[in-house]
Amino acid sequence: MTVFAKLPLLLLGLLMTHSAHAEPVKEFTNMLAAETFTGRIEASESALVANSVSGILAAVHFKPGDTVEKGQLLFEIAAPAYEQKLAASRAVESRREAELATAEAVAQRQAKLGTRDVVSELAVQDATDRLILAKVALQEAQAHRALAELELASTQIRAPISGQIGLAHKQVGTYLDTENGQALAQIVHTDTVRVVYGMPYKSLIALDQSTPEGLSALMERFQVDLHLPGDVQPLAQGGRVLFAESVLAADETLRIWAEIPNLERGLIPGLNVEVKVSFPN
Repeated sequence: MTVFAKLPLLLLGLLMTHSAHAEPVKEFTNMLAAETFTGRIEASESALVANSVSGILAAVHFKPGDTVEKGQLLFEIAAPAYEQKLAASRAVESRREAELATAEAVAQRQAKLGTRDVVSELAVQDATDRLILAKVALQEAQAHRALAELELASTQIRAPISGQIGLAHKQVGTYLDTENGQALAQIVHTDTVRVVYGMPYKSLIALDQSTPEGLSALMERFQVDLHLPGDVQPLAQGGRVLFAESVLAADETLRIWAEIPNLERGLIPGLNVEVKVSFPN
């Protein structure tokens, strides 16, 4: 994503004006090395797990902290009532299919008799109307059966994304409805995380002045390293800027999001970090 396109038009105009007075990149790089920004870790992706049908919670298939895969079974709602509903809807569908077959046969017979003036036009029309109604009734039964299948499948609640799952918010035996909007659990994807930090507007002006490449090209080359507050040793290295917000914050900074590899899972969403920005050689 082009970062430059995310900046406000006013900022773009100012940056283009200042670009004519460029100073060496090395000078800005040294200045940037002396700067430390305050950031916060966010999950790159998260999802709430919820039920779409009501019923008694029958089973929980994970432990808090487990890594789960998309589509993995997490919860089960007692299914017998939904199984019976599906069986009933299939029975109705079968009856509607038989009624349609009968209506088709009658309509064909009446049409033939009508051509020989054995039966009235009214009788032929009545048979045709009954055939149309039989087709509609079958379509309705098929829709009810499909809905019953969907509801039965929904008693098995699966992970919407891959990631680490937290506590189950409901215990086995609890009645779950669909009206209260309460999530059953949350999953966060932490193979990569995002750090959000504020970079001073004046620093970005200085950056744009430093090279004819312009702000957009340089921001795409940012390397973002993270440290715990007061710790010299980097906690994570090699992050890349994703995008910058298009509106200045009250403290005259632009909020910037960068993506950070988190292979060792040491970067926990909500963690406050110090952010160092540099240009890799």
